[in-house]
Amino acid sequence: MKKIDKTKAELLRELEETKKLAQELNNSQAEFDKTRAKYEKLLDSTPDAMLFVNTQNKVVLVNAQFENVFGYSQDEILGKKLDVLVPDRYKKNHSKMVQRFFESPNVRPMGSHFEIYARRKDGGEFPADISLSPLQTDEELLITAAVRDITKRKEAEEQIELNYYIQKVTNSMLKISLEPLSLEEQFDSILDLILNVPNLSLQSKGAIFLKDPVAEVLALKAQHGFTEEDSLPCTEIPLGHCLCGKSAAMSKLMYAEDMEPIHEIHDAGMFPHGHYCVPIVSGKKLYGLLNVYIREGHKRSDREEDFLTSVASTLATIIERDRAEQEKKDLQQQLAQAEKLAALGRFTANIAHEIRNPLTSVGGFARRLDKSIAENTREKEYANIIISEVTRLEKILKNILSFSREGLPNFTENNLSEVIERVLLMNEDLFNGKAIAINRSFEDLPRFSFDKDMIIEVLENIFLNAVDSMSGGGSLTVSTEKEVGPEESNVIIRIQDTGEGISDEQMGMIFEPFYTTKPAEHGTGLGLSITRKIMESLGGTVEIESEVGKGSVVILSLPFRENENHRQAK
Repeated sequence: MKKIDKTKAELLRELEETKKLAQELNNSQAEFDKTRAKYEKLLDSTPDAMLFVNTQNKVVLVNAQFENVFGYSQDEILGKKLDVLVPDRYKKNHSKMVQRFFESPNVRPMGSHFEIYARRKDGGEFPADISLSPLQTDEELLITAAVRDITKRKEAEEQIELNYYIQKVTNSMLKISLEPLSLEEQFDSILDLILNVPNLSLQSKGAIFLKDPVAEVLALKAQHGFTEEDSLPCTEIPLGHCLCGKSAAMSKLMYAEDMEPIHEIHDAGMFPHGHYCVPIVSGKKLYGLLNVYIREGHKRSDREEDFLTSVASTLATIIERDRAEQEKKDLQQQLAQAEKLAALGRFTANIAHEIRNPLTSVGGFARRLDKSIAENTREKEYANIIISEVTRLEKILKNILSFSREGLPNFTENNLSEVIERVLLMNEDLFNGKAIAINRSFEDLPRFSFDKDMIIEVLENIFLNAVDSMSGGGSLTVSTEKEVGPEESNVIIRIQDTGEGISDEQMGMIFEPFYTTKPAEHGTGLGLSITRKIMESLGGTVEIESEVGKGSVVILSLPFRENENHRQAK
């Protein structure tokens, strides 16, 4: 039997010590649990998502805010690789960065100059600020990461930045509009400006189209960034067709991230792209379209749309200002021309009246002498010359008086075809003598109101000009048609010859008084001036299209004034 070395007193004393140690252990455990609960509560109250990662790159602890930020519950994320929280495009470099941090741990506060994005459970991404610090425990080294979602802050920063660029670009565009450049040159500079704004995902390719004032099409006025290999797909776009045409027709910004079916105008070799199509409008008036290219697959951006809409609005202001300036110049030129013509008319009328009486006397006496002079004498030849020159001067005076005449039109109901036929008949001998064939194409028009005598004078002037341009013979084609417009209708008279034509240099001067392309003995330079003056007094217009060596077309437009009886019959 083994001898018990310790006495009963010693055993009782050891028992008391053991009880005391057990109590201290219980107290320490309670204090630890209390401290841990307090720490966890403090950790959960942190506004940032907190996570702890071990050297195996696995998550070992997260706080309550983590689920709100990332969407993972604690049970779902614990033990998972940190990579699940990193966007795919960053994963390769991120693992290396974590490894380097463990090798040389240090504190990295939030707000460092790294652009960081994190990935949620649903695959969505958000910009983040991350604070890192090492935590050495008894068992291992951990990385503590505090993650803050800075989406709202970044949106606010981007909006401030966008507002800055909008203001900067707007100011620069207005400055460009004040430079002595054509509208197309201004557009070139503006495209270069807006397509190089930083932090916008725009390609350096774009174009500006203006709406044709007559046809329902958008015509290219400026382009930027295109090469022979990547040429601009279209230079003219019908309203309502393709993405751009539909955008303009509806005055609505339209977007496509690729060449989807709505891109009706393209070919197989076109470079891949998407579009922002931004109408240039002011109120309800469409001026054109801003077309900006983006990379295929690029996602729609509100801030890009805001920027481009602001640019389009400023472009509308620039276009309005340019057109107002052009209208002002046109009005000033018209006023100056009207004043010049009025002064010229008064002057020529006075001169014509002063010359007409003595000229009539000279002509009368010359004709009397001609009758009494024997044939085949030098005196007879002189008399004929005097009579010929007097006749020419009388014709000049007639034109001058017609040019200076201020009488109002006498509107009566007439048959236009009959009036044209009358003037053709009056000049039939002249046409035959010059070997000029006459072609007719008259639409069956009802009688309408115009000044018959004025139209006869206009047709006389144009027919005589046509004859003079066809010295070797040719053909003269006269046609009429009615053009029905949304507000009013017009009757169009086209007179086409096969003569010498008019050069571009001469075209700018042909309506000027006393300007003529004919020799002095064949014209006064007043025929077309009188023609335009008469047509304007009738509420119409006269236009000339010509090509040297191929002939000219004179286009007369008369308002179609229906007679009252005809309107009531309808």
